Amino acid sequence: MTSRLKQEVNQLCYGEGLSAAGFLLLWFCTAFFKPDTRPYLLDYATILSFLNICFILATGSYFWWIMKQHVDARKPLKLTIYQIRCFKRLHVLILAVIFLSTFAIVWTLPHTDEMWLLIILTYGFMWLEYINYFHVRLSYLTPREFRQLLTNRKVTASHLNRAMKGK
Repeated sequence: MTSRLKQEVNQLCYGEGLSAAGFLLLWFCTAFFKPDTRPYLLDYATILSFLNICFILATGSYFWWIMKQHVDARKPLKLTIYQIRCFKRLHVLILAVIFLSTFAIVWTLPHTDEMWLLIILTYGFMWLEYINYFHVRLSYLTPREFRQLLTNRKVTASHLNRAMKGK
């Protein structure tokens, strides 16, 4: 395996984990040190989506950690039965929180314009991360790959999706 592949997998492994931790730290420090943001940041309509984003990123970090071990050992990725079960359970849990997030948005209606903006940003990002990890590879597309995606409408399954199916 090339050092470039090792570097990329390391960046994904540690980057996703640090992103999850960084988002949590930023979110709660902002809520703690800026009391005027608390009604927005600690509302169920946004907090569930936000926590799910962090959970999806942590799940991604775990997947890339497994991939890192395989790359370091110069072996192709093959998830164990235990790992596949774990990812399937995480998938169900993430879907449950997505459902709860949707329910919380409806339950806490009406919302101010500022609140709608925060809801759209967190809820939208949550869906993008979910799709990126469990279905279709959205990130890391080169401009050429992105143009091909738009013209051919062929999508590449995410690494986690392929690993869970054993491909």
